[in-house]
Amino acid sequence: MVSPWLSGLSQIARQHIPHAGMLPHERTHAHRARLRHHGALIFLGQVALIVLVPVFDAGQRLTPGVYVVLGLAISVASVLLLGYQRLAILLAALSTAACLWATFHIVTDRGVRLLPMTMFLMIYLISVYLSILQAYKDGVTGIQRIFCGAASFIMLGFFFAAVHAMVGMFEFADYILPKELEGDRTVRWVDYIWLSFSTLTTSGFSDLSPIGALPLTIATIEGLSAILFPATLIGRIASLPSDDPG
Repeated sequence: MVSPWLSGLSQIARQHIPHAGMLPHERTHAHRARLRHHGALIFLGQVALIVLVPVFDAGQRLTPGVYVVLGLAISVASVLLLGYQRLAILLAALSTAACLWATFHIVTDRGVRLLPMTMFLMIYLISVYLSILQAYKDGVTGIQRIFCGAASFIMLGFFFAAVHAMVGMFEFADYILPKELEGDRTVRWVDYIWLSFSTLTTSGFSDLSPIGALPLTIATIEGLSAILFPATLIGRIASLPSDDPG
């Protein structure tokens, strides 16, 4: 008598409670991308951010506000494409609040500017994490997995660039230019981007050099990420059965 009654309740719960009866790892994969070619779109968004850097560079020290807003918009759009609609709405609201805060306080107080910049980093880090998660998730087509992985790699470059910029602009530590450039110009916002991507790709082409324990530690973590992330992603893709749709 009791057993059929409990079985009936269990069936009702599965029908009316989202993801009820799923195992923990199944709940993790419950989110589905909103578009079939979501990985390609996310990747193109990151490529666009790279291509637009020279367009916004006018030799200024601080990152142009329009470029920051564009980066946040692409990050929120990436979260939405990955199927996290409510989180995307929340991040859009936080992005708007942070942009408004930075707009009205960016001139004077560095301590006030630190709050929105920290929020920017948090929002971008969430999009990086979800894109990496998508690249390793079961049930994702191989090509979209590769696109998500490539987009995540570029996102890591921008994320570490923002961390370097925060450390340098708020004078937590020093970044220096070569001696032949020291008298000609100051450190610009694009220097942090080139430093980050030269570290991430191990090319070493950047003119900017980190000085001190904190910048060197950040560069070390970025360098390790550049080695470990592609290796584990390739290993993940190689480990999938040939008949696996993921």
